[in-house]
Amino acid sequence: MIITDLSGQWDVFLDESKADALPKKYPDRITLPNSTSNAGLGKLNTETEYGCLTDLHKFEGFAWFHRIVDISPEMAAQNLTLFLERTRKSRVFLDGKLIGECCSLCAPHRYSLTGTAPGSHELVICVDNTDYPTAGGHLTSRDTQTNWNGIVGRIELQAYAAYPESIYVIPDPEKNSVQVRTDIVGALCGKARLRVFDDEFEYACISVDFEENIPLECDIQLNYPAPLWSDSEPSLISLEIDIAGDCRTVQFGMRRLSHNDRTLLINGSQTFLRGKHDGLVFPQTGFMPTDSASWLEFFGTLQEYGINHVRYHTCCPPEAAFAAADILGIYLQPELPFWGTIPDEFGAEHEFLRDEGWRILREFGHHPSFAMMSMGNELWGNKDRLGELIAGYKSQYPDKLYAGGSNNFQFVPCVLEQEDFFSGVRLGHDRLIRGSYAMCDAPQGHIQTNYPNSLHNYDPLIDETAALGGTTVTDENGEIMIQYGTEMKKVKAESWDNISVHVPVISHEVGQYAIFPDFDEIDSYTGPVRHEAYAAYKKGMEEAGMLHRWRDFFHASGALAVDCYRRDIETAMRSSMMSGFQLLDIQDFPGQGVATVGILNSHMRSKGLVTPEEWRCFCADTVVLALLNGFVYKSGQEIEVGIQASSTSVELSGRTVNWELYVDDKPVSSGSSDIFRQNGRVYLARSISFSVNCDRPVKARLHLSIDDLCQNSYELYIYPDIDVKITETGISCGSKHIRITHDPEEAKMTGALYIPLLDESSLPGEYCTDFWCYGMFRSISESMGKPVPTGTLGLLIDNSSPLLADFPCESYTTPQWYYLITHSRCADLSGSKIEPEVWVIDNPERRKRLGLLYRSGDVVCCTSRLWEIADRPEVKWFALSLLNYLKKD
Repeated sequence: MIITDLSGQWDVFLDESKADALPKKYPDRITLPNSTSNAGLGKLNTETEYGCLTDLHKFEGFAWFHRIVDISPEMAAQNLTLFLERTRKSRVFLDGKLIGECCSLCAPHRYSLTGTAPGSHELVICVDNTDYPTAGGHLTSRDTQTNWNGIVGRIELQAYAAYPESIYVIPDPEKNSVQVRTDIVGALCGKARLRVFDDEFEYACISVDFEENIPLECDIQLNYPAPLWSDSEPSLISLEIDIAGDCRTVQFGMRRLSHNDRTLLINGSQTFLRGKHDGLVFPQTGFMPTDSASWLEFFGTLQEYGINHVRYHTCCPPEAAFAAADILGIYLQPELPFWGTIPDEFGAEHEFLRDEGWRILREFGHHPSFAMMSMGNELWGNKDRLGELIAGYKSQYPDKLYAGGSNNFQFVPCVLEQEDFFSGVRLGHDRLIRGSYAMCDAPQGHIQTNYPNSLHNYDPLIDETAALGGTTVTDENGEIMIQYGTEMKKVKAESWDNISVHVPVISHEVGQYAIFPDFDEIDSYTGPVRHEAYAAYKKGMEEAGMLHRWRDFFHASGALAVDCYRRDIETAMRSSMMSGFQLLDIQDFPGQGVATVGILNSHMRSKGLVTPEEWRCFCADTVVLALLNGFVYKSGQEIEVGIQASSTSVELSGRTVNWELYVDDKPVSSGSSDIFRQNGRVYLARSISFSVNCDRPVKARLHLSIDDLCQNSYELYIYPDIDVKITETGISCGSKHIRITHDPEEAKMTGALYIPLLDESSLPGEYCTDFWCYGMFRSISESMGKPVPTGTLGLLIDNSSPLLADFPCESYTTPQWYYLITHSRCADLSGSKIEPEVWVIDNPERRKRLGLLYRSGDVVCCTSRLWEIADRPEVKWFALSLLNYLKKD
């Protein structure tokens, strides 16, 4: 193949009016590949976006790209193709004549220029980023990579006598053979030479005849045992197809994905997906990269945090992403660019989507990392049409696992006969398989509603025998109100019965734990987009008189979010019937209301909240887990600890779990526990028990390890039993007593502890941080007539305050605060300059000054209703600390 690289300078004309005639002038210049926005072309955008990034040179319309191309006699004598790796809707003109048009959003655009005479020619490409054939999806969304216009990736003229297009390889590891299928373009018939090799061996070399308009298909038996491909050992093999000197080489992997009931298998062995959602967010350019180095860096960062799987929300990454994932061993799940309803009969949109699926499979199907495929996000509609769509793809590309969609039918989930895995958030009204939900999707999850523990397990919820009966969720018209993107709509839905699932269960969009923004990130937006929402939040914080605390809010809310993610992930790791999870997200999502839910920012840079090594303690192939019914105990109390481990790459049977107990960072006890039972990837070790004796509150740390394979730690809060009595009228300990009053004037006059009885207009105390982002789900909840989210982000604690002298704690939310928070309401101190000892961090959009414990003049104010939780050991010490402060004289 002869290739002429067309990257470089092009003339360009931008036309928002979308006039159909070829432009007479091209006043601007652009260096392609690029987008018009990233090149700074077009008028400055006067709109300011607060729910997504602001594109400084937002342009929607026709972008006409023009240049002169030279075609040599040698190229003109062969088949000639114009190749555009990734763009929007395109039309191509050569010397003023329309050559053709293409509307694929996921695959390269190819235009035949065969028969063009040698010499110089005027090439014009019109790219249109409006009126797409499908409306849904993150490929064109302003919420993710922006609705850019341009051409990115390779731009080439390709000349060839014959060329193997859409190469597909079906490996059979058990037979040590491969099946090859390809379309030969440019030649009517001939002979193709196929060679299979790697750096060590030539596994096979055969010749095969091909004929016009008939795909070349053959089986190749390998002469040597080929290494297998998986996330732990991503061994790659090359396939070269040579047709009279025109060669194409692709890489593939010997791998077989399958399942045994709910167990996901790679090459016959169990695997577990530790995944993330991805919407192709790249703020530095506003569009996805197409070079290998960028994708190796991207996936390499994910691997540092234990991620081995990426689900592409209504989008498909480019060739370089699949190639990088092949090298590193990442399981990818591209998705049709659709978020909507499947009709009873396919119209133009759904015919486009069907064809787009074929284009994705033909273009990228040979990659071993292309492991799974979904028909879209949160789909509704005709299940028969959906099943037919899957069946068609599966018949031609059987080496992948297919799902009808991600979280289809939301409140009324089902598993289609054609589906190979289930991706969702619930299996019934109360069969919840992730830890957090929006208020409009209530009931909420165990991370949001339960006392912090490390016992929760999804197995009883996945096993349908544990949940009988059904729930009607439709209205009198058989309709249900659902979230749809950032809005809501009604859809037709059947009332469910609890479904039986006998395919791998993957938990969908897990996490979504909000973190206060890092305003230092504002300066990192140096490309075509700006984070105007962050700038607005920062200005609002200044106006509210709280800007000086933003960094403290960021770190404190971030520490809580990390703990929430940890407990959510560990629940999935403990659950033997679960085959994986897909986080939303390890990375911030700059759209759909602006969701600062990542431990990495939108640029995939660490926020400094948790190190990769710390994250991998609970998010890795091999992890060790403590089973605790809570994290707060009394001095001398016998603490029972169950021990589990999860691994799909290492056999743990017969190994030993070592444990050490530290009190105030000093070792006090240690031991070991034998692993004695296995249930798939989940191993059970013998329980251990210990007690901690102390005469003051202490923090203990239980450290677990299995050889040098893995380690994990759990912090425990130990309190001596003390004779503190708490009633609604007072706190007493020995001879000390303070009065509790609900009257601020009485507190001011007498020195009593002021605990206001706040009404329902005040915000309730919530332990967990907010879900996704307050603005988006407040609006959705209001539209659906559902409760509005509380929207707070945990506590910021002045742990050096004399009010807390006898209640040692961190500066952020920990389990010792659970009952104090959940038996409180938030005091709204907006308009004052009070700096609470214990802030309740509000979201940056509403930015109220909220307090749980604070001083107003000489009055000590606490919003926790202590008498409701008077028997809790940590509450007694909290009350004692307030008593000693108020009676310090």
